[in-house]
Amino acid sequence: MTTSEQDEKAVAGAGGQPPKVVIVDTWAAGSPASADAVGVLERAGCRVEVTSARAEDDVISAVRDADGIIFTGRISRRFMESLTRCRVLARTSIGMDAVDGIDVATAKGVVLCNMPLVIEEDVADHAMALLFACARRIHLQDRGVRDGAWPRGSVPGTDGIPRLYDSSLGIVGLGNIGRAVARRAKGFGMRVRAADPYVPVETFERLGVRRASLVEVLQDSDFVSLHVPLSDETRHLIGDRELRLMPARTMLVNTSRGAVVDEAALVAALQEGRLAGAGLDVMEQEPIGADHPLCGLDNVVLTPHSASRAAVTDRERHIRPAQEVAAVLAGHRPRAVWNPEVLDGLQLR
Repeated sequence: MTTSEQDEKAVAGAGGQPPKVVIVDTWAAGSPASADAVGVLERAGCRVEVTSARAEDDVISAVRDADGIIFTGRISRRFMESLTRCRVLARTSIGMDAVDGIDVATAKGVVLCNMPLVIEEDVADHAMALLFACARRIHLQDRGVRDGAWPRGSVPGTDGIPRLYDSSLGIVGLGNIGRAVARRAKGFGMRVRAADPYVPVETFERLGVRRASLVEVLQDSDFVSLHVPLSDETRHLIGDRELRLMPARTMLVNTSRGAVVDEAALVAALQEGRLAGAGLDVMEQEPIGADHPLCGLDNVVLTPHSASRAAVTDRERHIRPAQEVAAVLAGHRPRAVWNPEVLDGLQLR
């Protein structure tokens, strides 16, 4: 019997009123992914409600009597303070930078779950796609062909395309996504170095990645790819000073969080030719409008915070939170806990 089956039977056999789970999301009603998540919870004996409420007061009202919550949007401290019955809150993403009041949730005994080991491969694919698009000027060549510029070399902005083989990639943050990017880059014959003070030397050696400082990565890489969580330590990790360390040939890829980069400083570096290009899936403030300075730059490739999108992942990122909520409500430890200290006061097996 699988763990999820044990969880389902345990929840379904619990006495008293079935636990209530509220899904606060933008899922399309009746979508396969949404239906799968609801199915997991209902088979676990839970009562499930799905709300598309946006205003905070409406969301607070919707979850007031919930034992478990699945949430995709931003969470405020006020929201956490309003929880009176909730035992577990699961997010559909890895990062928790959009969650305020984690200390409040912990004090209330609320288990906070995030979703590692779900989207890593897809984000790594997307980071490499942005790198390739920037290097090969795919966006400019596509536009040129559509505009009738077929002869090779006739598309403006496509001179000096770098060769990826034997070029250098600097990775900032060698967590699961950074490691997945490193494996892909080495497959293309790129020389890979990485900066991450929290990763043991053995990991670098196992991956065949040279360990370097942030300064070394920035000063001597043809491409730099960012893979760090957003925190007080990493906010504007790449600012004007860091951008000035990078050679003019360097292209920057960011699929982590927009605020890891000082966007104004990045725009200036791109406009002034101090940076060859950028591939960005995330911005400091999202969404951005067509009048944003980045949208007017031909040396920038933009995507709408979609790096984690993939058919299999879209389904998994809906099912996993449901499984985590069901596990906690059944008295089992979840697979991924953001506030593990809360487990000390709970009787979870």
